[in-house]
Amino acid sequence: MKKIILFILIITLGVSIYAYIWYENLKNIKINVENFKVEKWDNAYKIKEKLCKKHIIKNCLAMDIYLYLNKKNDIKKWTYNFSWVSIDSFFEQLKKWPKQNYKKFTILPSWTKFDIVEKINPLARKNFLNLIKDENFIKKLKQKYSSLNSFWDFKSLEWFIYPDTYFFKKDDLNSYLFPELLIKTAVKNFDKKWKSINFNKKNANPYKLSNYEILIFASIVEKEEKNPQNKPMIADILIRRYKAKWFIGADWTLCYGLKIKSKDCKNYLNWKYLKDRKNPYNTRAVLWLPPTPVGNPTIESIEAVIYPKKNNYWYYLHWKDGKIHYGKNANEHKLNKIRYLR
Repeated sequence: MKKIILFILIITLGVSIYAYIWYENLKNIKINVENFKVEKWDNAYKIKEKLCKKHIIKNCLAMDIYLYLNKKNDIKKWTYNFSWVSIDSFFEQLKKWPKQNYKKFTILPSWTKFDIVEKINPLARKNFLNLIKDENFIKKLKQKYSSLNSFWDFKSLEWFIYPDTYFFKKDDLNSYLFPELLIKTAVKNFDKKWKSINFNKKNANPYKLSNYEILIFASIVEKEEKNPQNKPMIADILIRRYKAKWFIGADWTLCYGLKIKSKDCKNYLNWKYLKDRKNPYNTRAVLWLPPTPVGNPTIESIEAVIYPKKNNYWYYLHWKDGKIHYGKNANEHKLNKIRYLR
């Protein structure tokens, strides 16, 4: 009996020593793997199975012992690259987002292609301008983002590049292919924003504008007013002018027709350009909507057009402090000019 017990103890001790050696050897193994994909449903044991299946780890039993002794949780979904790291370092890294060299790319509200292209690296600018009007590219995005199909047969993706701050890898920013990534990312953002709008809400779109007209007016509102609280009021005034067959009279719209950047627009708001009837984007001299939007609007401007604030004013002006002064008729507007602009 004693011999049996001794034999069992020796076997147990031998197995334990062997397992310990496996375990220690495993901790010293270096993992070298590229594009190791971790799915959102993966846990430590599924990660182990992937490592064994790829023959990155051969001592799979020791790996089970390691995971039993070291609980590994909170694994992040990502595609990782590992260069000769230990098992401990491997699992520690799976708890964190990989270190990436990201850089932000900001598209400001009311920006146009003339503004955006200036921020893109020079080698890719022509590619950007070609892509936004490429029929096949537009068709592909229409298939992917259904909101684009609710607009007229537009010829450019320029108006669906939603203004926001995006983050891209530095290598992507410097690539000739960056415009495609930028456009897809920004259009996806627009699609999400557009689909968040409740068109079934009471009093939504009271002036029965088409979706493309909504986008045009939203781009004008974006140019005219920066304060979200004032936008529904301004939207109502501009739409009523249009419906009453007035000149819309938003000076900033003419700059798109002149093909100039937003930062330079102020230099052109003088009578030489405001009287120009050949510029179809000059809402001061042309009695109609501009043929396209005049910039990329934010969701606040879009919703201001869909849910305008009813009022009896037909005129408005901004004082130097940014405050708006409204007028119900031409005489009130003239008085406001005397009071606040002189």
